[in-house]
Amino acid sequence: MSRARRGRTRRRRSRRNRGRQSSALRALTTGAVTLMGNPGSASADMPVDRPYADYNYSRYTEDELGSTKGLPLAQQDRYEVEMHQFILQSPLPFTERADFGFEVVHEAMSGASPWYVVPDAAGSPIQVMSGATIEDTRLDLLANWNYYYDNARLGLSGGYSTENDYDGINLSVDGETHFNQGNTTLSTGLGLTYDQIEPTDAALFSTRPDDENKWTVSLSSGLAQILDRKSVLQTSLVYKHSHGYLSDPYKAVFVVGGAAFLPDSRPDTRNQLSWLTRYRHHVEELNGTLHFNYQFYIDDWDLTSHTIDLAWHQSLWNSVSLVPSLRYYTQGEADFYVPYYNISPGAGQEHSSDFRLSAYGSLTLGVKTEYVFRTRWTGNRQWRATVSAERYMSSADLSHTDPSTEAPGLVSFNVITLGFSVRY
Repeated sequence: MSRARRGRTRRRRSRRNRGRQSSALRALTTGAVTLMGNPGSASADMPVDRPYADYNYSRYTEDELGSTKGLPLAQQDRYEVEMHQFILQSPLPFTERADFGFEVVHEAMSGASPWYVVPDAAGSPIQVMSGATIEDTRLDLLANWNYYYDNARLGLSGGYSTENDYDGINLSVDGETHFNQGNTTLSTGLGLTYDQIEPTDAALFSTRPDDENKWTVSLSSGLAQILDRKSVLQTSLVYKHSHGYLSDPYKAVFVVGGAAFLPDSRPDTRNQLSWLTRYRHHVEELNGTLHFNYQFYIDDWDLTSHTIDLAWHQSLWNSVSLVPSLRYYTQGEADFYVPYYNISPGAGQEHSSDFRLSAYGSLTLGVKTEYVFRTRWTGNRQWRATVSAERYMSSADLSHTDPSTEAPGLVSFNVITLGFSVRY
């Protein structure tokens, strides 16, 4: 349950980040070369000029664990998640310098989650799943407000997320200023998140706490530069500090000697630093735009990662866009990751068998198509329909390090998304 929630949190942050690009980056991707971002995105230093609404439906399906990675005749099914997302953004009626918006996300999930790892007869790690099917729902609410000055913007946002065992609140403020005739943008942001978790069935499992919480503070700073009328470059740094309960209550570590279970135990602080660089280049002869992203990540859990994103946004017949994409991700392992123990570790030693902390890499193949309706019945409204599909595959062989063994819980999945938007 916790693993799926964190996966959804990453998707949620990805959706929000797409709406918070700097104005310098938006300047290249609006107008004739718009193939990304929200249909209501305005030019730099201006709010959206008319309301727009988005609806997206996504289905996320994980592959079965596989007979060679799990116990014989045990639960092999993993998570399935259905998501409904609604976004509304609009100018404020009493001023020409501000806009506001909100986002509502509802997710329903079911399936089994990796629990702990045991060795087989040869000592190879075997994943044990949670057993019974877990069913849960999540409701996520987010509101934002932006005020635009002649050469700057100030934004505020706040959100609330809730599940059967979890509640979270987030607040953030961000801003940007433009100079060099609007070709250069400097941005910064501050975010605060509070999460509280009350694990289900805590009374039945000694490895689960009754009630825990954590705080996260994030700081970001970025610089975007329009290189020419076809290209733009953006680079940014994000620092996060988390404090509190950072373990996963739904995971455990198995000790072979004594057949004992230890609770997932991680440090109570985490400092994370990410460096992201984006490059966009429009090719007029092909009427397409190249998107290239690179991200480097490091934290004090001794975990490092690299992410490379490539996408080509191709415009066809003035109403259709096609976007094939490729993403490569690789990470090392955290310094306290261990599949299982043969004998009990020393008192106070941190440990986790969570596959997300192991060394692995992944490839994501995606394709998206968008169609803009241009008929009489649409009137002054602009209607868009989108369909996208992604295939995610992970393996220890794709890691930039050389792990001694592969975590048996590594996941592969498919995501299908259908979207519809209207700009009034």
